[in-house]
Amino acid sequence: MLGVCVPAARVVLLGLLAVLAAGCRMDLVAPIELRADGSAVAGLEARFDPRMLAELDALGVDPTAELATVVGADDAWTLTRTRQEDGGLTVALRRELADAAELPGIYAQLQAGLSSADPALSIDLERVEVAGGRSHLEGTATFRPPSTSGLTVDGEAVGEEDEELAALVEDAVAVGVEVVMPGPVEEHDGFRLERDTVRIELEQGQPRRFTVTSAPPPWWSRIPTDGSALLVLGGVVVILLGAVLVVLGRRRATPEA
Repeated sequence: MLGVCVPAARVVLLGLLAVLAAGCRMDLVAPIELRADGSAVAGLEARFDPRMLAELDALGVDPTAELATVVGADDAWTLTRTRQEDGGLTVALRRELADAAELPGIYAQLQAGLSSADPALSIDLERVEVAGGRSHLEGTATFRPPSTSGLTVDGEAVGEEDEELAALVEDAVAVGVEVVMPGPVEEHDGFRLERDTVRIELEQGQPRRFTVTSAPPPWWSRIPTDGSALLVLGGVVVILLGAVLVVLGRRRATPEA
């Protein structure tokens, strides 16, 4: 979620308010992935349920337009739109990083230019480590929802604080940070989704500190997956199976066995 400061943004925001009031739901996520080789992935995702998607289509509102603007300004980002089996839609903003140490600066760039009153999912990473097979991620995340049903013009908010709006957002929008580690998660203060994945749930307006630490990845995860490596691996499997068959054959041929 980014700040809005153009007239068309009022239409988008008011359209979203109508959708939230209709009982639709949305999941706003910051997915972060650390890899064993020291690289990483930064991202932002918006997951719309089928009902919300249908309502937005009927209103002619594209709430992902600002994400497309980010991609247009920096081609290091990629934007994908994926339809889910249930009819929902996931819009994902993703950036590959050669060095995980770049993650704090990348999320700081996404928040650049926003005022303290602009709606935002703020990610402040304080410690990112991938060393010696172990990995650690630590930081603070904050979800700042829209506080008015208006927009910002020349830095000034148009409209008054709207408690009903805040309640609608709290009921309809789930917000979180999902961290994927290169190895099995050992310590965390969130909700484990997978052996290597943790989700940190956020409450609107409440800064949430989080830490995730993982053990070294399993040995089999380091096996290359290109074609030549698979041929070699296939050859090893054939040899092993052959050896097992030879041993079994000898046992059957030996009376003592």
